[in-house]
Amino acid sequence: MKKILLLAMSAMALVGCSKPKQLPPQEAWQKFCSVIPSAATNIMTDRQQGVKEADALEHAKKVPDQHAQQYLESLIKEAYKVPVYLNSDQRQKALDAFIQGREQECLKQTTQNK
Repeated sequence: MKKILLLAMSAMALVGCSKPKQLPPQEAWQKFCSVIPSAATNIMTDRQQGVKEADALEHAKKVPDQHAQQYLESLIKEAYKVPVYLNSDQRQKALDAFIQGREQECLKQTTQNK
């Protein structure tokens, strides 16, 4: 779960530190979306390994950007609707299905919410 927080905070830090002046909100969101497939992988992996939903949500609250935090919380809630599988093939299928198209879905949020 710490991986998710690290990825999200890294993306937000890169946005703020890569240039002397801050990026426009839409560009910052695009950079955030670029790490979403990795975050989704970590979220579903944690889910399949039995990490509690409350713990996952607590880590998401540490993300400084409110919109990013809400998006991660929605991913976590969605992941916890998927059952925990004991079979590694089923776990992999659940992971693959969960991360499919996540970056594009995130980028759609840019035009809807910004």
